Amino acid sequence: MAAMRISSKTVYALRALFDIAFHSMGRPTKVDAIAEREEVPPRFLEQIFQDLKAAGLVGSKRGPSGGYFLRRSPASVTVGDVVRAIEGPLDETLSVALESGREAKSDAVTSKCVTAAVWGDLVTGIESVLDGVTLSDLAAKGDALGLRRESDADFSWVI
Repeated sequence: MAAMRISSKTVYALRALFDIAFHSMGRPTKVDAIAEREEVPPRFLEQIFQDLKAAGLVGSKRGPSGGYFLRRSPASVTVGDVVRAIEGPLDETLSVALESGREAKSDAVTSKCVTAAVWGDLVTGIESVLDGVTLSDLAAKGDALGLRRESDADFSWVI
């Protein structure tokens, strides 16, 4: 039986994007700040951001006030977007189970076709759940749980 495994890379990617949505106040956020808050090695986080950048979820800005930022609003980035950016399409993640239904050599309906339909429904259900939760939803959950918002230490107000 195929098992769907979410890699630590995907878990860290979601935490990093949540961190930007929750703490950045729309400004670019430095990798070191995210790495410290989320307890992720900075070099690994840089690799993750390259995948997220290629997927169009984040952008980057160089320089002293640089860092990573969301390319879309937190309300439009779903957990499903993050999972697909790192893991690829969910039907490929469950490919062993789905492929077992495609082995039939004739047009006849077999038990493999029936069970493959169940795996297809599972993928649809998982995608529905993952696509139903946005970074804004996660930020609201952080607020509801009392998570303290932080910003980069180098941010200062001038009056």
